[in-house]
Amino acid sequence: MATLNKLSFLILLIIHQSFGLNIDGIILLSFKSNILNDPLHVLDTWSYSDVTPCSWNGVVCENFTNDPEARVTRLSLANSGLTGSLPANMGLIQHMKEINLSNNFINGSIPLSLYTAPELESIDVSNNLISGEIFGFVGGWKSLRYLNVSNNLLTGKLPQNLALLANLTVVSLKGNYFYGEIANGFSTVQILDISSNLINGSLPKDFGSDKLTYFNVSHNNVSGEITPEFANKLPTNATIDLSFNNLTGAVPESSVYFNQDEAMFMGNMQLCGRPLKNLCVVPSSISNPPNVSSDATPYPPAIAGIPETLPSSSSNGSKKSKFKTSTIVGIVVGDIVGVAVLAMIFIFILKRRQRGVTSNGQSTEKDSSKEFDWGCLMKRRSSEGEEQLSETSSSGSDETEMAEMAKSKFGSTRKEVEKKGLVTVDGGEKELELETLLKASAYILGATGSSIIYKAVLEDGTALAVRRIGESGLERFRDFENQVRVIAKLVHPNLVRVRGFYWGVDEKLVIYDYVPYGSLADARYRKVGSSPCPLPWEVRLKIAKGTARGLLYIHEKKQVHGNLKPSNILLGSDMEPKIGDFGLERLVVGNQSCKVGGSTRNFGSMRSTASRDSFVDIVIGSNLSPSPSAMGCVSPYYAPESLRSIKPNPKWDVYSYGVVLLELLTGKVIVSDEFGPAGMTWSSTLTVDEKKKVLRMVDVAIRGNMEGKEDALLALLRVAYNCISPVPQKRPHMKEVLHALDKFPSTTFSYY
Repeated sequence: MATLNKLSFLILLIIHQSFGLNIDGIILLSFKSNILNDPLHVLDTWSYSDVTPCSWNGVVCENFTNDPEARVTRLSLANSGLTGSLPANMGLIQHMKEINLSNNFINGSIPLSLYTAPELESIDVSNNLISGEIFGFVGGWKSLRYLNVSNNLLTGKLPQNLALLANLTVVSLKGNYFYGEIANGFSTVQILDISSNLINGSLPKDFGSDKLTYFNVSHNNVSGEITPEFANKLPTNATIDLSFNNLTGAVPESSVYFNQDEAMFMGNMQLCGRPLKNLCVVPSSISNPPNVSSDATPYPPAIAGIPETLPSSSSNGSKKSKFKTSTIVGIVVGDIVGVAVLAMIFIFILKRRQRGVTSNGQSTEKDSSKEFDWGCLMKRRSSEGEEQLSETSSSGSDETEMAEMAKSKFGSTRKEVEKKGLVTVDGGEKELELETLLKASAYILGATGSSIIYKAVLEDGTALAVRRIGESGLERFRDFENQVRVIAKLVHPNLVRVRGFYWGVDEKLVIYDYVPYGSLADARYRKVGSSPCPLPWEVRLKIAKGTARGLLYIHEKKQVHGNLKPSNILLGSDMEPKIGDFGLERLVVGNQSCKVGGSTRNFGSMRSTASRDSFVDIVIGSNLSPSPSAMGCVSPYYAPESLRSIKPNPKWDVYSYGVVLLELLTGKVIVSDEFGPAGMTWSSTLTVDEKKKVLRMVDVAIRGNMEGKEDALLALLRVAYNCISPVPQKRPHMKEVLHALDKFPSTTFSYY
């Protein structure tokens, strides 16, 4: 590497003799030449005609006593939207102290020359697309104090000698793909964040110092016990986040752990003891549980022992023992009687319910107890950050009013429909009952103004997605039932299957198959808290084809989806798309023209503006629409004419599909444009410049894989822009779209 640096220096020296610009400026211009896209024009002032780079945007210089001219010491171009890579000679700027290129689209690897920059004190390249490894010779960073490479695509073994850097105080490696064990040391570090990686092994025993105030190793694969030696050197007020690993055993009795919030230890299923609520199991009756002081009152034995013989010398002791025996006998008899009474009550209720319905399904018990109602489920915040549900029985006195409601489709009153409970419409062999659903463990996955989406896990482990729709007019039951039954008849590999529905007093439920891999809107997040991982081209093509097949099937059945967007395209096994939220949108929100609810989550290389801690929209029916665009407050996925027309049209879906397809290709949400990009020619033959222009339109995350395929890309872009034509008659039929996509062969791949 030293030979390479010397060679680069000699080349720069020759260039320096040819131009007036100093060596620092020439190196910076090599960085500019590596930038493929500068949307904010932050590098426009950088030019060979300048004598010094000190006046350039983002460049800071200082004067040195032994140098006649000012030298570059800082480069700060954060949040500039730059796309490109770092040049190999980036670390040859002699007096460079700080580099801040965070929140851009820098790809490639960290150049080797940066590892030996002698005066480098701060590196921040967080939130980019940098890949490769951080090599073991980071020991050259002798002056480094601040290192932030979080939320990139870095891989390889966790650099062990980072812990030996004498001046390092802040380190953030979170959101990458580092593996290996955590090194001992880090004696000078104050903040260390290595969360959301693939780190394994156990916690080190000789770790940190009294300077460490924050340590985060959450969302990794760290295993083993938390040894008392691990936090021996840490101050009691330090924050330690060990959540979502594979740690086992008891949390050691130490003030540094007792001062932590319970959430810092969550996600370790076999971990117990304070500050967790689940105390460790007591091994025997004579020992104290962990984290309970020895002077506390010990736990009594589970079963009191009764001695067979008593000393004859003490009459008082005999009386006391007799009283003790009689007390225990009384308690046992009382327990038996209590259990028998409860059993009788249970049998009585069970038989009464069985007699409550005759063979023809009509109710015969006027005073039978009311069924549980999903509307009475109350939310409670769980300790894992999700929202769980607690069940309560329904109450109210509106049975008379309900009985007067209109007859349902199958000839029952509204009251009788409620007593029937859950209605299954999928024709499956397994019967699904309302009580079974209410007993399921439920977790909130998403929430909007009109509905809440739960994941319900039945006792047998079956997972379902349940969409709970809020209060609505009772007179619309027939429309609701008819629509659900129509949807349930549409069975296709690229559609989410409907299992059933329930109509309650205050809300409606629709039960779907649960799709575990989330939505297209969130596909770039591999796991909670992890770094962005843009979808490969093969995956995008598969999603585009599958979505087109699903829409074509809907249109062939004379139906319209009407609400296609990335959050409604769910991803099943091997990233096969399944379209959800079909057919119920108009019943839920009516004909509202403004449907805003959240910010865009792009699945390409463009960063999301939504909070990473917000609800993950991974089930059917979320109304999280993208941010307002040129179309006002309406989602850019809606066709323009849908705002003026009440009757749905298949061309609406074609428009929405075109926006999604363009987002798959470019990584950006593009609104209606009849002619496509300015100056773009749609001819089948492209010049060299036109091919470069097509390639620049493609998402930077897949641009490297698309070189040499410009003609095919042009054909796809043509199809996408035809789909978003503002004139509905000019949009193609979904059969034409699918025919165009099928010309591109699919490739076998594995994303997860």
